[in-house]
Amino acid sequence: MRDAVVRVRGGMLGGAGVVTLLWAAQVRPSARPDALFATAAHLTGLLAGYGVLVLLFLMARVPAVEHGVGADRLARWHAFGGRYVLLLCFGHGLFALLGYAVHEGVDVVSAVRELLGYPALAAAAAGTVLLAAVGVTSARVVRRRVSHETWRGVHLLVYLAAALAFGHQLAGPDLAAAAWFWALAHTVVAVLLVWYRAVVPVRQALRHALRVADVRVEGPGWSPS
Repeated sequence: MRDAVVRVRGGMLGGAGVVTLLWAAQVRPSARPDALFATAAHLTGLLAGYGVLVLLFLMARVPAVEHGVGADRLARWHAFGGRYVLLLCFGHGLFALLGYAVHEGVDVVSAVRELLGYPALAAAAAGTVLLAAVGVTSARVVRRRVSHETWRGVHLLVYLAAALAFGHQLAGPDLAAAAWFWALAHTVVAVLLVWYRAVVPVRQALRHALRVADVRVEGPGWSPS
């Protein structure tokens, strides 16, 4: 198991390194405030997009990964990484907003209104709000107060958030040269999710024809079947 943990952790860190290299290959050094904000927005946006993919991959239930690393450890990595992905998303939005405001010479409120006029940016903003909702309901103090069904339903919004942000990521500055890499990464993770989170469970349920034979109340709030 230790070897699998090292390989998966190394793969995640290596992927972050590749994303950073993509950013470094496209960056244009400049001391202008708007350029500095735009550069920071580009880096945080790339890392946030990659982070979302990693979070989805960790919960894709890929047998080789889940059995090698352990479901509990993957869940802990998922929860830990989610906090940093949210910070990267917020940082990306803030840097992009400030960069636009400085470049156009407008106030922040006007910048927000103008940026949300772009469909891809509006979709990405909506995706960030959904991610924030997932993060809030996953906080320990909130998690204790909501039902598992509510928490799970809100958590499923991660998929919608990733889909909303995808178009914005492809439209990012100077990302056209690496669009194939980004699209391929999203496609691979999407296929793994659909296969191992939907197709495989349904196929196994149909094969074994599992049915609930009886439900017995063993205690308050506990009814194992």
